[in-house]
Amino acid sequence: MGDESIFEERCLRAKKMMGLRGVDALCLTPSPDMYYLTGFWTNPSERMTLCIIPRLGEPLIVTSRLYESQVKATSWIENVEVWSERLRQHVQLKNILRRLRLLTGKLAVPERIWMVHYKALRDSAPKATFTSTSRILSPMRILKSDLEVKLMERAAKLADDALEKVMCEVKEGVREFELAARVEYFMRMEGSEGAPFETIVASGPNSALPHYGCGSRTIFGGDPVTLDIGATYGRYCSDMTRTLIVGRVEPRLEEVYRTVYRAHQEALEAIKPGVEVEAIDLAARRVIGDCGYGEYFIHRSGHGVGLDIHEPPYIQVGSHVRLRAGMVFTVEPGIYIPGMFGVRIEDVVVATGDGYRLLTKHPRDLTCV
Repeated sequence: MGDESIFEERCLRAKKMMGLRGVDALCLTPSPDMYYLTGFWTNPSERMTLCIIPRLGEPLIVTSRLYESQVKATSWIENVEVWSERLRQHVQLKNILRRLRLLTGKLAVPERIWMVHYKALRDSAPKATFTSTSRILSPMRILKSDLEVKLMERAAKLADDALEKVMCEVKEGVREFELAARVEYFMRMEGSEGAPFETIVASGPNSALPHYGCGSRTIFGGDPVTLDIGATYGRYCSDMTRTLIVGRVEPRLEEVYRTVYRAHQEALEAIKPGVEVEAIDLAARRVIGDCGYGEYFIHRSGHGVGLDIHEPPYIQVGSHVRLRAGMVFTVEPGIYIPGMFGVRIEDVVVATGDGYRLLTKHPRDLTCV
């Protein structure tokens, strides 16, 4: 993402939060949390990479020889150690935790840590207590800086542009996986670092399955085709869904589309500083329910987006998080009639001091191709 001081400053803020929460150290394995504080990104593997950020003292990263140079090149953390090939890992880990006086401390680990790595920590420090890093980092990560928003806006534009390019290929005779490949190709060619989730191209009755993915089905005239796509830029994600109609639109499909469109608009209008995020969900749900399709709206109205494709805040009934400027999340009402068709419209927005700003900008009007 650039300036190393950004990651160091985040680390200092995290240490203050650790003091408030009574946490002695963060023990981070490869994850968005690790990247957020260190600037180093890799995927988890059986060779554990571990970053320990003690509340008191300097942080360190322990990794295999394979990643040593990469860690030193990308992270601001200067203390980098390499696992020995001669000592068993849990022995080395215990020695490190003893040196940092953490064998009996309160240690925070990522929620999606590999079990084998969590077990190594537990076995090395059986008298320690463990909690989740979300208690420390979620309050920080939920508010995006101007730089983070710019990176997400770039990721959103990559998806916008790719959808614009692929629209002429959404037609009879094309298979779903062909469209998925094309849209991912267009995003990659313009700088996407990869899709943050499986690209969805769901045609005909498959569009009634919200997280279908894509398959070998051939598109026919009259089909709705739901494309749920995202790009990654600077490690930050985008997420956008549009439902296109191939050929002429049938009356009921048009009715459902216009209902979802109205629900999307009402949800956007509910975005105001200080409101509880459940108000956004309720606004969308009210429109769909009043039109007689309430039972077919089977998911929440949105989710936060950032380094993770799904993160707080979650736009659903019962979520009492109050909107603040800098929160970035999706608005995505949908109607799914089993065995027939589904329609979803999804955009990423950033909350502002007086409302919201759309990051995804592709037209949402009913479109026949």
